[in-house]
Amino acid sequence: GNSNDDSKDHLLNAPPVKSVNDVDAKDVAAKSSVILVLAREKHDGNDIEAIATVELRLQPTDCKIPFSQPWFDQVERSLATMLNMNVEPKDLNLQPYLSNLCVDESARGRQIGKAMCRCVEKIAKDAWGYEKIYLHVDLENVAALNLYKTEGYEDVGARWNPFWAGEAADIGYYVKKL
Repeated sequence: GNSNDDSKDHLLNAPPVKSVNDVDAKDVAAKSSVILVLAREKHDGNDIEAIATVELRLQPTDCKIPFSQPWFDQVERSLATMLNMNVEPKDLNLQPYLSNLCVDESARGRQIGKAMCRCVEKIAKDAWGYEKIYLHVDLENVAALNLYKTEGYEDVGARWNPFWAGEAADIGYYVKKL
């Protein structure tokens, strides 16, 4: 390829972190996301509108539902550790985490969610070099749950369940081997 193509190679590289025991690594990972947006031209032809989004980042595999503010995740994990709660990660390394998959109601039923999943899975496997990807899903969201199960995601069988989690303990935690 030419030098212009080579300069773009780094755009999909994973954040340069691995260890779940490195606080700085978790912070870097939580602030380093790939966000894909699918857009279409509006009917008036003068603008575009987003019809689907999905996010991919690295997360510890302790079943915790991540907050949008990484520092709050650290506070919650520290509190759980101080209370001697079992919040050990399933894997020793940070792992790819699919989140915020949204498809506009007007675009549903067209396999867009499936395509967005497959895009981030390909990035996680081919560009980042990982063998698994994790996600959370509201078990009452039948469409989302069916999508993930059809795509090969399996229930981890564990939940983030500190006493303050409330209904968050009912959110499914799933993994897929890539």
